Order: sequence, then C-alpha cells, then structure tokens
Amino acid sequence: MPMRGIQGRIVTAYYLCHGHWTVIPHQIDEDFQEMVDCGFSAVAISFSESEMEYSRRAVELQTGLARKRGLKVFLVPSRIGGRFAGAPLMPSLWLATNPRFQVPADYWMPLACLESREFLDWAGDFVGTIVRDYELDGIIWDEPKGVDVISRHPDTVAKYGSEPTVEQMMESFVGFLGMLIERCLEIRPGLAMTLFAQKMDPEYFTSRAARINGIEYFGFDGNLARQSMFHEAPAWRKYRIESVWERTLKECAAAGRKTFALVENMLMPAEAMGEYEANLNEYLDRYRPDHLAIYYYAHNNEDPEKVHAITRQALKRHLL
Repeated sequence: MPMRGIQGRIVTAYYLCHGHWTVIPHQIDEDFQEMVDCGFSAVAISFSESEMEYSRRAVELQTGLARKRGLKVFLVPSRIGGRFAGAPLMPSLWLATNPRFQVPADYWMPLACLESREFLDWAGDFVGTIVRDYELDGIIWDEPKGVDVISRHPDTVAKYGSEPTVEQMMESFVGFLGMLIERCLEIRPGLAMTLFAQKMDPEYFTSRAARINGIEYFGFDGNLARQSMFHEAPAWRKYRIESVWERTLKECAAAGRKTFALVENMLMPAEAMGEYEANLNEYLDRYRPDHLAIYYYAHNNEDPEKVHAITRQALKRHLL
C-alpha cells in the first residue's frame, strides 16, 4: 500500500550545504516552500567545521526561513574530526591544526582519536554550540566513520594497551556518540535524535549504537540506481536501500527505536534515471520508515532537474 496519510511520520529533505556561501534568501525561501509543496515535513541542513568558522549567520538565516515555512529543522553535524559523513567532503579543520590527535591508521581520510580528551572536549563544545545557538527540532548523525579502525595513538594505547581490539574501538565510538547526544540533550531537552549507519558497519557496532540513550530513530542509507562520478559507465556503487530494511527492523525492535531510511539519488547519469524512477516508486509503495529522508537536488547528477522532477512526482503520488 502507498504511504498516503503518513501521520506521525517525518519526511525530510536532505539539503546539505546549500547556500552557505552564496546566500540568496528569497531563493532559499522558495526552496523551502517547494519542499512543503512536494510533501516534505522537515529539512536537514549540514553543519561542518567550515560552517562553524565562516557561515554562522547563513545557517541562522536558513533555519529561520525553514521554520517560517512550517518545516522541522534538523542539523547534520558533518565530518567532526573525520568521524561522521555529511557535506562537504573535507578533512577536519581541527585535525589540521591539531595533528597530534590524528589516528595513525591507513584510512581514506584523517580520523581523530576517540580516546583523546582534547578531541572529546572540542567535539562536545562543537555540538553544544550548535544546539545552543539555533532553533532546532533535532540532530541527524550521518554515517559514523572508521568505527572499526584500530588506533594505536598514544591515548588509545594508554587506555586499552598496546594491542587494542576492533571491539574496543567500536565501544569507544559508542561512548563518543553517547557523550555528544548527552551534551545536546542537556542543553536542549526534547531534540529528536536520528542515527543512521552503513550496511558494511558491523552489527556489533550498530546494535549497540542504536541503544544509546536519547536516540529516537535508527536506520541506514542506500541507493536506488546506478551511479557514475563523471563520464564513466554507470555501476552499482552502493548497496540498495531495500537490502537493509530487515536489519533496520531487527535492530530497531531490539533497541526500542523508530525506523529511519535515507534514499540516496546522487551521482546519477542520465541513463540511470529510469531505474531510479521505477525503484523509488516501488520503494515508497512497499516500505514505511517512521522517518524517511530523500536528497533534495542531490549532488553531482547529470540532469538535476530531471532527478528532482522524478522525486517530486513520486513524493506527491505517495505522500500527499
């Protein structure tokens, strides 16, 4: 059955880093109004270390305009020591100026050491500033990174010994995330906390992370069409979103959480748009996450207007 009459559910437009530099208020306002017209009830806006340094007023402007249009506002704390996803794709500014706290590991992006008190204090202050300074309805924790990367940083060795285990690294991340959430809720009780992970994350981590006090929604992201970065042949670069639904249900039931799913529609060549349309409509027909998110004008599509039109039509068909 289609998702018509989605009372009690949240439908979020993922709107990462849009307009943080060239800020044109009437255009942003038009975007938010169109989100409402599409059927979205909330917007997710990323907030990276770059925004903290250079775009504080721009974020305040966006959150205010979104609330004026009746949208719930979720911020996505992005990258933070390389330990989360979100936008843009960038190394940590804090680690660039504090390299002694970087994990010595073969990983695709610098990671901060989760056993270093200095990093934990900085990260706690970072998220505390976000929830203190902006009128928010919630936080979305986007794809924890390096959850099973073994650190041999001196602070890790001091805590766990010379041969830390993968399980200890995952427990450390759960503790880190729990600290961040606790800090947010101390400052602004009642914020809705959403966490999503990736299919390749071990269940040892995801099952424990879903149980962190304060988390309301838990799930995974995933794709619905082939992708290409530029002009190479499209391929299935990421797992299908449907493939993690049973795991979402299982882990949410065990943790007593509501379900979340983020449908990705980015990096899409024109030839994959037909499969995206068919798969999106089928997904919305069959699956009912309590909190559904879909990218709004997603990143690096060959025909952004066509992708948006497909998304808009599907949402209006299934949600309105």
